Amino acid sequence: MSVIEALQLKGVELLSHDSKGLVKRVKAEDALSGKTVGIYFSASWCPPCHAFTPHLAKVYAAVKKTHPDFEILFVSGDKTKAAADAYFDKMPWLAVSFEDVAMRGRLNSLFTVMGIPRLVICGPDGQVIASDARVAVQNDAEGEQFPWDGSSTAGQALLGTILSPRGIMMIALIAYWIAQYFGYIK
Repeated sequence: MSVIEALQLKGVELLSHDSKGLVKRVKAEDALSGKTVGIYFSASWCPPCHAFTPHLAKVYAAVKKTHPDFEILFVSGDKTKAAADAYFDKMPWLAVSFEDVAMRGRLNSLFTVMGIPRLVICGPDGQVIASDARVAVQNDAEGEQFPWDGSSTAGQALLGTILSPRGIMMIALIAYWIAQYFGYIK
């Protein structure tokens, strides 16, 4: 499987900046095929995002020098197109169009995004390398530890699993079995 297939981006047009800084549309297949992709969930109204985004941009520039096959895809959590566009104008990478609500929702659901900022790293094969690389990136100003494999903490991964729809269903089933075992349900 490729990163395009794993992220369900086949046929999707992403936003990019041209050499003059103007926003243009590019095919996801052309921009991301064969690359390690960081999916960056962020929003302009989020103070931790404002602190992290400039740092991520510096690390991104450093990593691109030695790993031109790295790309970041911004997924906005903003409430308005104007806010999302203004925030994206400060970023040197790609973005899912604000109007593509379905794609933004799919990516948020795919990675069980519960809070922002969040940076998920996927390899060219579509496999998740790090489910949340934010702390690793904050501690790696030169990008020397790229691709920050395994940088998510076990607690973050467990919380995401528990709070997912499947996790909640499992908790309910376990509670039911325990109640049956102790005779609370007959």
